[in-house]
Amino acid sequence: MLGTNRGVRDASMSIPRTLVPVVALALLALPVAAAEPEPPFVSTGEVIYRNSAAYDATRVRGPTVNMSITKDGRWGGSLLQKDVMLKVTPERITGAGVNLVVTRKPGSLTIEGLINGIRVRITASPDKFVGRVGNSQVESSRHGEGGWFENAGSGRQTTIRFKGTAGTLPDVPMPQWVFAVIGAV
Repeated sequence: MLGTNRGVRDASMSIPRTLVPVVALALLALPVAAAEPEPPFVSTGEVIYRNSAAYDATRVRGPTVNMSITKDGRWGGSLLQKDVMLKVTPERITGAGVNLVVTRKPGSLTIEGLINGIRVRITASPDKFVGRVGNSQVESSRHGEGGWFENAGSGRQTTIRFKGTAGTLPDVPMPQWVFAVIGAV
């Protein structure tokens, strides 16, 4: 083969070895667009039962729930101590191991389905709440003073509390309220 210089380096195309560290340092010194710092978490709603779970417009925080909205619009994080990435539509919340059906009717909200094999059933109206997550269940009625109570033998006993926008049943922020209820119950 004529015109080939196998094994011969073209000196005009190589960087001297002494310049490699200088070039690397120069590249590291270039400004990099820093990610926007996440704003501080300020709860707009909270559900308190056995656990507590609070939420804002983009996050839900509690001992068994840690969810936030992702850049692509899905909700990701930990729900019932399982890592999930969920697609949320007005009628469904779905992802690997998660299938929840959301039904809104005038004056009521119902969520039913499974999260990693754990049965979830939540029914809420302005004056009645029933929540079941696995073996944990709460059934309460709202009374004039705004508290949620169940009849417990000799009288009423406070059961579940909804603070902020979590108390605007059934017109609650979705899916934050659902994640907070699941995390609290």
